[in-house]
Amino acid sequence: MPVHQDEHAEWLEWRKGGVTATEVANAVTGAYGGMYEVVARKRDLLPPVEQTNAMDRGQRWQETIADAVHALTGLYVVGEETWCEHVAQPLHRATVDGFLAPVPDCAVEDLTHVLEIKTTGVGVRHNYTRTEAQVQWQMYVTGIPHAVIAVATIDDADDTFVGMRLHRIDADEFAQAELVAAADEIIRHIEAGTLPEPDTATALDAVKAVHMVPETETVDLADHAAQIDELHELKAQIKACNSRADLLEAQIREAVGDATAGVCDGYKVSVSQPAATLTRDAEAEILRERPDLGKVVLDRDKAKAEAPELYESHRLPVGARRLTIKPTTGGTR
Repeated sequence: MPVHQDEHAEWLEWRKGGVTATEVANAVTGAYGGMYEVVARKRDLLPPVEQTNAMDRGQRWQETIADAVHALTGLYVVGEETWCEHVAQPLHRATVDGFLAPVPDCAVEDLTHVLEIKTTGVGVRHNYTRTEAQVQWQMYVTGIPHAVIAVATIDDADDTFVGMRLHRIDADEFAQAELVAAADEIIRHIEAGTLPEPDTATALDAVKAVHMVPETETVDLADHAAQIDELHELKAQIKACNSRADLLEAQIREAVGDATAGVCDGYKVSVSQPAATLTRDAEAEILRERPDLGKVVLDRDKAKAEAPELYESHRLPVGARRLTIKPTTGGTR
């Protein structure tokens, strides 16, 4: 398990020269454009990924979360941000957030777990499928058969810790074989200077970006005639369905008029008040009354918990009345 320590620019170059845990996980799960975007980005056909607030949050909290993992498990976090390469295939690479060991001063053979640290915002569901694929790759690259995933929830309104879950997983040779096959396909495309077929809807934006500059040449799309025909028909059907749905809703709304409900054989139609919404002006008004409920913007969760009556009193119906249709029991439909 070769280990490298150096600066950020060299780390980026090292990552580019192989297939990493994030890349192979995206390729297998279809996340962030799937394999198409992974290959396009490694071939420099897409602009670099910009640093996001979520990335900043993860980096800012990583050391604190590592300390919490030690407190909760009794295991020591060592080897933070280690660059790893598979012993038999150096193009299979992973940067590990850390390793767990029973003692702080240990040798490689004493490491018991790979540690992967993630953060999420309040109310955001973490994508465990993608993270587990990342960690399976890390276990394959390092040869360590166990891993711990630590997912911490951070309130971005005031950058405070809300809670954390620890998820333990073991190496799965079948899952790792799928990841290895995907990594090798990525490498083949890069070496051949080709792009894989987009196999997920999330690849659409990447395809658009790759072919952003129009060319004048006309290409033969005979091999894609069936796909073009299906897409054309689907778009026509979607347009027709949307237009028909809008017309039917307009007719039903007109028939209901100022009433709040209507009935027919098999269905009940309700036209209720618009959803109560807290507008920006309402948020600003709450903050003027209770400046402790936020800094620049209102902390909605805090306002709900500490001033529920004030919060609810400022929520107003916005937009059109909502129409819902529910089947009734005992109907003929």
